[in-house]
Amino acid sequence: MQKQRPKYARPHHAQRGVATIFSIIMIILVLLPCLAITTDTGRIYFEKRSLQKNADLAALETALLYCRGVIDEDALGDLGVDTIDTLKSDRGNFNGNLDDLTATVSNSGYSVTVILDYKINTSLFGRILKPEDDKIELSASATAKACEPTALISIRSSIATVDEGIINSVLGGLLGTTLNLTVGDWQSLLDTNINLLSYFDALASEIGVTAGAYDTLLTTDVSLSEILDVSADVLQADGASNATVSALQSLLSDIPLGIPNIQLGEILAIQTDATETSVDVDLGVMQLIEGSIQLANRESGIVADVGIPLGIIDATVRAKITEPAQTGIGNPNLAEMNPYGSNGIFAQTSQVRTFISLDLPIVGSVLNSLDALLSAPLISEVSNIVNSLLSLDLVGLVGDILCLVSCVEEKDQIDIKILESPRVDIAINAGSGIARVKNADCDIDGTKTLDAEVSTSTVSVALGQFGSDTEDASNNVFSSDELVVEPIPIIDIGTIHVRKTCALLFCSYSYRLGAGWTSDKSLADRDDFAGGGIGLKLDTTILGDGPENLPSFENNPDDTYLPDVKEDIENSYQAFSADDPVASLSSTLTGIELEFYEPTNGNLLGGVLNLVGNVANSLVSSLDAIITTALSPILDPVVNSLLDTLGVNLANAEVGAALTCENDKVRLTN
Repeated sequence: MQKQRPKYARPHHAQRGVATIFSIIMIILVLLPCLAITTDTGRIYFEKRSLQKNADLAALETALLYCRGVIDEDALGDLGVDTIDTLKSDRGNFNGNLDDLTATVSNSGYSVTVILDYKINTSLFGRILKPEDDKIELSASATAKACEPTALISIRSSIATVDEGIINSVLGGLLGTTLNLTVGDWQSLLDTNINLLSYFDALASEIGVTAGAYDTLLTTDVSLSEILDVSADVLQADGASNATVSALQSLLSDIPLGIPNIQLGEILAIQTDATETSVDVDLGVMQLIEGSIQLANRESGIVADVGIPLGIIDATVRAKITEPAQTGIGNPNLAEMNPYGSNGIFAQTSQVRTFISLDLPIVGSVLNSLDALLSAPLISEVSNIVNSLLSLDLVGLVGDILCLVSCVEEKDQIDIKILESPRVDIAINAGSGIARVKNADCDIDGTKTLDAEVSTSTVSVALGQFGSDTEDASNNVFSSDELVVEPIPIIDIGTIHVRKTCALLFCSYSYRLGAGWTSDKSLADRDDFAGGGIGLKLDTTILGDGPENLPSFENNPDDTYLPDVKEDIENSYQAFSADDPVASLSSTLTGIELEFYEPTNGNLLGGVLNLVGNVANSLVSSLDAIITTALSPILDPVVNSLLDTLGVNLANAEVGAALTCENDKVRLTN
């Protein structure tokens, strides 16, 4: 019998239809709130962005109008939605309901702050259910500043005349190549300025950096060739002379391959977050070139062989930059808050390590004037001490009267020798001079002043012998290891073997020569430094001067001229005085120390000689005068020519400055 299906049973497909409808309804109920939240969130974010944009525009324009005197300070507080130019309806910058917008304007100096408050509906969907829905208030604030000052400070070494031989040699040596620019080429570069704003924009385009991103540009690696090439293009576009452009192109063609890239931020000390205002200044082309070459030298590790004409032979001069020169640019208002911090404005000369080696007959000939001291009491006293310690005796002191018929006597005899042509090695670590902006004042009547301070760093001078030969000494000077200074041997206390033969009171002397004898003392066998020796060395550190205030730079043509940053600053340079030990080595060399060599037979002669105070002091005094007489006329032109070219010679340094009190740029400060 067939079983019947219950009448109340429904087909499965009918149940599935109900579940689908229910699922769709649930999805709609979930999506509608999500859509409402997303829409309202996006709308509020858009309104906030639009309000902030209008606050920025209002602050920028109001600050600029206030700076230019269009709006006075008393009227700033009365400004509102209808009176702020950029918010006016005819400008069309604000697209919302002006009735719901309020504006508050305040200032601090030339900084203007605009606060905008704007009421909008809490929710668009909420208004469907509740037309009188409450409103929320959005707020945006912006501060802009105009008429900011810009200061530039520069430090240079005064070069009276351009010597293309020295400049080509020094700068070419730093690059490890030969430069062939003429006097006219260098002079044209010295006389030409370049606008940094134009230069930075062109360089940014050349190396693919976003225009205006100056912090990025200053920390981006760039080649020396690109620096010079862009400089030539910018100067040519600005109408510079053909001589200047040609000089740069000539210099560019001489740049060797393999020079490492550099970062301009290490030679241009520009404040962080620099704006167009900060870099819209003029800089000497020669400063840019020298600083770039010096920085490239430091990065490359090249030790420059510098040819400086001395009129004498056997002179080696080498140099290595340890810190390139810098020029400072920035806002003095920021610098005043912390002159030694990241916003400080300072300029410094380069730091250079110099090696000079002289192997000159002229030195020996001057030192031979010590021969006159051999018969002086101080040398006699030294001889007596040596004879006593070594158990020696001068042949002949026994007394000829004992030789009535004949006698032969042999003794080792002291032979004091002045070395004729010693090698003199000199190492100079010349620290930099730093000029720093302390404060700047701009008065309403147009008077402006800028105060700076100048300090010099530590300088070390070493004189002696730094290695077995010149090359070894040079490698030791420029290595990272501490320099070992050995004394220059000046007096060799040696011995010779003397035979005295007497017959009937008539005596003759002969000197050992190999297996035989000779009557010529100069040919005799000699035991060098058997009795020790005397040498000299100098290893001194001279502290630089602490900060010294300079006279204020002022914009008074009858006093010290303080130009705008886009004007020629040549007339602003003023000299400052510093106790510079490098300017003349004659005073520095008077600090030489006397060193005593130990005898080769190992007794304690050196220690005993050090105890003979009068002898040592007299000898040092005599050597001081002679060495300085011999070396200063040679070293001074070498050192001064080299350091002048590198801008290190602090004794001749000059500091220049420029100050623009109010520029036509405006920027947001928050």
